[in-house]
Amino acid sequence: MYAGRRGTSAFSCWLRAALIAVAFGLASAAAAESAVKSIEIRRTEDGYVVDLVMLAPVPRELAFEVLVDFEHMANWVPNVRESRVLKRDPDRATVEQQGVAHFGLLSFPFTTVREVEFAAPASIHSTQVKGSMKRLESRMSLAPDGAGTRLDYHVEMVPGGAAAVVLSKSFLEHEFREQFDAIIAEMVRRKGGAAPAPR
Repeated sequence: MYAGRRGTSAFSCWLRAALIAVAFGLASAAAAESAVKSIEIRRTEDGYVVDLVMLAPVPRELAFEVLVDFEHMANWVPNVRESRVLKRDPDRATVEQQGVAHFGLLSFPFTTVREVEFAAPASIHSTQVKGSMKRLESRMSLAPDGAGTRLDYHVEMVPGGAAAVVLSKSFLEHEFREQFDAIIAEMVRRKGGAAPAPR
């Protein structure tokens, strides 16, 4: 009988340890999960082409609202230090942003002025007119996906100056994942009823 109790006790300890390990593994996986479901980065002759697919667990209208909230973007996009709207009309805006992109020990400051055209809540097209990149153009499309929104993002860039030295596929993947995870986290925050993050 003693041996049986000892065996049961040992099994209970093993079971508790296994359950803790599973719970820790699930928590780690959840923490590591990214809103970016796929990312493809292709090197061109003088720059990069990047395609991302993301899923945001929010309605399309809310996702669009956050993506064009340029006035507050510096509050939740990690590499943006300042974001100003120079001009805004119902279907377009001129936006100036400054910041610093980081990856490990590498970093470079950037400035960009972009003309942004949008068709709410389905698409956003952005073209740099002045800035650190020699060329920067992007398109974002938003489509309902169940209870959430699928975001398809295409960007073409030709780096200049310090960016031409620093940028690599690894650097770009890190930057895009970090930026869009933060942007989609803001969408989720607002879905819970929160106002735009204060400056």
